Parts: sequence; C-alpha cells; structure tokens
Amino acid sequence: MAKKPYEYDIGCVPSHWWYHCVGENILVKLIALFTNIKVKPDQDYLKEEGPIIVISNHESYLDPMVTSMLTKGRPGNFVTGEFVFRKNPWGHWFRLGGAIPKKQFVVDTVSVKAMMKVMKRKGVLFIYPEATRSVDGSTIVFDDGVAKMAKKAGAAIYIAHIHGAYLTMPRWGKGLGIRRGKITAEFVKKLPASEVKNMTAEELQQYILDGIKYDENDYSRECNPVHKGKNLARGLQNIGYICPRCSKEFTVQWAGKKNGDCVTCTSCGNTIKYLPSGLIVPATDADKSFDDLHKWTEWEREQVEKEIAAGDFHMELDADLHKMFDPLTWAKTGSGKVTITSTEIIYEGTDCDATDGIPYKKGKPMRKYRKRTLDGVSKPIRQVFEIATMRGLVAKYGKAFEIYSKDGELFRFYVDGQKVYKVHLVVELLGKQN
Repeated sequence: MAKKPYEYDIGCVPSHWWYHCVGENILVKLIALFTNIKVKPDQDYLKEEGPIIVISNHESYLDPMVTSMLTKGRPGNFVTGEFVFRKNPWGHWFRLGGAIPKKQFVVDTVSVKAMMKVMKRKGVLFIYPEATRSVDGSTIVFDDGVAKMAKKAGAAIYIAHIHGAYLTMPRWGKGLGIRRGKITAEFVKKLPASEVKNMTAEELQQYILDGIKYDENDYSRECNPVHKGKNLARGLQNIGYICPRCSKEFTVQWAGKKNGDCVTCTSCGNTIKYLPSGLIVPATDADKSFDDLHKWTEWEREQVEKEIAAGDFHMELDADLHKMFDPLTWAKTGSGKVTITSTEIIYEGTDCDATDGIPYKKGKPMRKYRKRTLDGVSKPIRQVFEIATMRGLVAKYGKAFEIYSKDGELFRFYVDGQKVYKVHLVVELLGKQN
C-alpha cells in the first residue's frame, strides 16, 4: 500500500522540539559560530504582546538565523519562499517548526490564510516583504500586503536591519562558500499595536518602506567591514553584465582563479576589482567602474529602460525546459527557444508527455538522478506568459528562471546564465507592480 503524504498544518504553533531545541539551540548556534553572527535578543520585543509582525531587509539565506537570534526566546512563524521547502529533509523540518511556504510573485491564498491564522491567535510572523534576496545589497520596493495585514490584525510592527549577511553570502556569488566576516542586526523601528490602530494602511505602508530602506554599500562605506574569502568576484558578471567602459552586453567575465577578485570585459579589457568590504573599484587608472554594485545595476536598469522605450523590444534565448513533478522531483522535459517581447514571454519547443510517470532506477526516485531527462513522448508546444500579469521573476542568476502559467504550472527555463538578470529587469520594468 502506498504511503499517504504527510499532511501539514501550515501556520501551526511552532513545534517546541524543532523550533527551540533543534533550531534555536543547535542549528542557529552552530551557524552563528561558523558565520560570526553577533546578535543579542531585543528585550522590548520579548515584552511586547501579540500579535506581532517582524520585518527585515532580505540579504541572504542567513537572514532567518540572524532574525532568530534577535528574537530568541519567543517563537514565531517564518514566511519563506516555497522553493526552500523543495529540499528534503529541510522542507519537512521547516514546516514542523512553523514555517509558512509562500509562492513568490504570485497570489498564494494558502499562505495568506496561514498568516492570518497566526495573527488571530496573537502569534508572531517573521516576514521579508521584499519577497526575494537583494541582488546588490539595497532594499527593493514592495506592495502594501504586509501593511494591510498589520492593520487588519492590529499587530505591532518591528523592523530590523541586518548588516553583513549580504557580504558573507551574496546572492550572485557562485561557488564562493561562506566569507568570514561579522554579521549584526538590530531593530530600527518599533511600532506598538496601539499606534497601528490609529494609522491608515497607506500610512503604515510608508512607515514600513521608510523603516526597511537600507543599502549595504552605504554600511560598507561607513564601517569598512572585511569579509574574507577566495575568488570574491566569481559570479559578479551575472549581475554586472554590461561593461561600464564600452557599454557592451554580456562581455564581462570572471577573470579566473589567478585574479579571482576581478571581472574583465572581453571586448575592451576593462577590469573591475571586488573588495572584501563589498565595494568595487577599477583595477587600474585606465579602467572604469562604479563605486558599488547597486550603482552598476541602476545604470543597467536605465539601459534596459531605454531599450524598451525605443519600441519593438525583442530578446531570444535557447532554453532547456524543466518541470516539477512533486516538491522534490524536477526533470528536463524539453528544449527550444524563449522569446521575450514588451508584452510576452513565449516558449516554443518540445515538452515531454509525462503520462509515463517519473522514471525510477533501482527503486530510488528521480530526485537522486536530477540530471536525467524524463522518459516519454516528446511533443511540440507553444506556451505564452503575459508579462503584464507578473509581479516579479524567480531566478537563479547565472542559471535559470521560473514562471507560473495561468493554470498554476511551474516552468523552469535553463538559458545562457548571464542573460537571466536582464530577463529579470525586463519583467520588473514591464510587469505588474501592485
């Protein structure tokens, strides 16, 4: 008899064993020791009566550990991107610890109901409202969903700033591992429930946006932190993809292990050095660079805006199509081309008829053999995604991006990795912003 899937109580009271014993007292302490997280619990937060919404800038995968230390002693439910729960056994443990999976950039009624359940029992929600980790160290503008929830629930709002997590584990870093530096955090805004009651949702939204606004690059200029590691610039070319000197796209490349802290333009030779503080500088007087990655990405955004404004925007990429068959099983199901215009993302190619099911080998599920292609009948398809309905794009910079269809089916496209960030910018500029 087939084993029934485990039924989770999403938004449940966090398990004392998984949240406190395993999470706070073992995993968080070990990770904090290894990554040099220096954060003490906030006493005002511990005294606050629920419900409470804790908000923070989102710098890296380390943020939940940092937030956990800042709020140690009082459990809460972390709202986390659903992709985190695709890995076993972590996804199982996170759910038992009360974590709430949230689909990124789409309406997720299951997660919203779970969050309101936490608020109704006067619990604590830990939310990263940017919905994705920062690419360049600066915060991202987001919608008023959290503000509306706080107003409806009458929840107190605590806003934290995390320093150094981005420098320790930058999102664009490829094969960098953990950089040794110092990570700190503190609450910069504390709004009791009594004041939330007297504010409109619009006022709360502005309060949250003003409070969470943060740029790690400014922190680096002010504090000059040092985060040591090898090949510091590896992966930087997947974000800084336009050369600041010759303005050519996709010519910036990592300089290699012999000069691992630099990226170089293959067209004009312009070389940029990434510093242990997270700032960037020209490698020589003849080279040209921005002061930091945020300024570089803002300039790239301006270039894409100009390209879109010129009309007839068109971008074409060769792509391998992968689909998810359960939270732990992905398979390549086809290949073809992805075309991006000012209104649509279109995939034209093949897809595999999945009626034969997921291939198994010696009784082991396919997740043990992720690089295999799904066995089945290949058929031509044309899938259209309307950019106007998109709020953002789930992306693995340097590798792939994901899109949900109108029917809720998840498509992952592996393309020329350096072009993923430009696709992200196009969707961000043209997609739905509210």
